[in-house]
Amino acid sequence: MLILALTACGGDSDKATEKPADSRPDSQPETGVEDENKAAARTAAEDFLEALRTGDGEVGCALIDEEAHASVTLTTMNTQAATMEEECEPAFPTYAEGFVGADVAKIGGIEMGTDTRGETPIATVDLVYSDEVEGDTADDLLFWLMDDGEWRIRTVPFGGLTG
Repeated sequence: MLILALTACGGDSDKATEKPADSRPDSQPETGVEDENKAAARTAAEDFLEALRTGDGEVGCALIDEEAHASVTLTTMNTQAATMEEECEPAFPTYAEGFVGADVAKIGGIEMGTDTRGETPIATVDLVYSDEVEGDTADDLLFWLMDDGEWRIRTVPFGGLTG
């Protein structure tokens, strides 16, 4: 925030005095947008947890940014094209099996923020576990609001086969 404020004030001194950096005439709409974003991120996180519980690769992979699919994918041989292909959906159930505590995880708080440039909304969704879980659990899920208006995970929490 401090960097953004300094950058915003770093222009022509006449312009800086015209509109104070802390004036927000439209603060009410920003709050409404943040509430909408928080609700949409919560829904995405709930859907992701349900996909983990059920091993639903279609839903789970749809909630993971395509660039992050490599964290979950299964490499298969396409014999007709003689190429190797990476597929998220068939590998997702294996990933889900290794996500310790998914069966008892619930959504805790959600903290809204942005990327380092202040342009892309990011939701940090805290996970709480209703029962004691053995093993390493994820503390949170990070959802990014993508250009298509959908919330997706860009950094996939650990998972996969354990043991």
